[in-house]
Amino acid sequence: MSINTSRIIQVAATVAAHLNSISVGMCQGYSAVLLPQLTSHASPLQVSNDEASWIASLGVISNPVGALLSGVCMEIFGRRTAVQLTSLPFLIGWTIIALSQTLTTLCIGRFISGMAIGMASACYVYVAEISQPEHRGILSSTGPVFVSLGVLIVYSLGSLCSWQFVSAVCAAAAMLSFSAMQLVPESPYWLASKGMTKESHAALSWLRSSAHVEKDISELVNNSRDISPRVSTLKLISDRFNDPCVWKPFFILVGFFLFQEGSGIYIILYYAVDFFRRAGSTVDHNVASIIVASLRFAMSIFGSLCIQNFGRRTLAVTSGILMALSIGAAGVYEHFFEDFAPADRPYPWVPLACILTNVCASMLGLLQLPWLMIGELFPLKVRGIMGGVVSSLAYLFIFATVKIYPNLMANLQMSGSMFGFAIASLMVVVYALMFLPETRGKTLLEIEQRFCDIPKTNSTENLEKGFYINPAISVSTVCAIVENIKK
Repeated sequence: MSINTSRIIQVAATVAAHLNSISVGMCQGYSAVLLPQLTSHASPLQVSNDEASWIASLGVISNPVGALLSGVCMEIFGRRTAVQLTSLPFLIGWTIIALSQTLTTLCIGRFISGMAIGMASACYVYVAEISQPEHRGILSSTGPVFVSLGVLIVYSLGSLCSWQFVSAVCAAAAMLSFSAMQLVPESPYWLASKGMTKESHAALSWLRSSAHVEKDISELVNNSRDISPRVSTLKLISDRFNDPCVWKPFFILVGFFLFQEGSGIYIILYYAVDFFRRAGSTVDHNVASIIVASLRFAMSIFGSLCIQNFGRRTLAVTSGILMALSIGAAGVYEHFFEDFAPADRPYPWVPLACILTNVCASMLGLLQLPWLMIGELFPLKVRGIMGGVVSSLAYLFIFATVKIYPNLMANLQMSGSMFGFAIASLMVVVYALMFLPETRGKTLLEIEQRFCDIPKTNSTENLEKGFYINPAISVSTVCAIVENIKK
């Protein structure tokens, strides 16, 4: 197999896995088109504001359950099977929604499809394990591209069609992703970890050119050398969570996700139409949502190229600064003019421009990086289950932000909420500079070895190496770094 052919095959396998991400985007964006239709006077199914918030959040509350289930499935059945199983709750949930005549069945459908969002975290682990290090960044970051495409599709359909028809289209997308995964192999890493060396070699030969197979087989052997297929996953976690290879990535990723949700990324996504209405934009709210989705899709492609060519820490810092400036500017505008009617506001295009800039900045790094780094940071022995645990916590954070949005608007108003988002975005910058590891271009084995065997040198040297800074960094160490920079 030629090198170009192997690249095409890896891209094809990545696309097959991330077709589920289209369904993720559809599910995440669905409430933005569903709720305005349900709250209109013409809707046969009327809902209150509190019921509407539950419909939106039910698409998120079950995400942690799905993520944990995904982690178990990845370890027991394999990465590919876990990705394929993700399509089933999507298909069931969307079908129930399409046929719903009552609020109860609608909520049940949202809950089931929300489980599938959590299960889709398996896509990132699968793609990380089938990719070569030099291609892993751009291939892993195609997940948010497909998520953005799903959001764009559902926003566009929702502005023209009924919510029942939109859900039927979403069900068809789930069927497509299930079929596509039949055509790709299992992760060579998972096969090797289960002692299936011959199957692992066959899968790797399917994915790689002959020039890379033997080198990568050697890495697989090294990476799975201390894993016993007879040891249960739960015992592995309980025995090894004190291992730096496990707890360091865990706390780094959890912190990263906390600041990501605090920046308001998912509030803008789930409540796009309502968010623009409250921000006083004079553009039609549905049109504004489609503009945001289109821009997000285009920027997700650009963001993938940036992830391939720039370091993780650089992108996180750049993204956080631009997001803080844009949403902070929107907050200042709202502070001075929130009591004015939209038609009486000067420069009414300012809120839309600031929010569009914020969305663009988020796609440069802050939205994609935590998700793709789940598949990079954990060692093979616990990658599946710990990826599920971290994804579960991330979805809990998303649920919390989505559920408290109405109360946030009532208590802090739009300007106060925007200032809060800006502060969280600035905290991302500080966090990335202090704790975020640099994984670009490194093999999964190299990443694992760096976490397990940190050089006994000062933190300044580790910073220069661009990989890791001890979370227990002391004040004296910070001062040493500052003095070193001054020199």
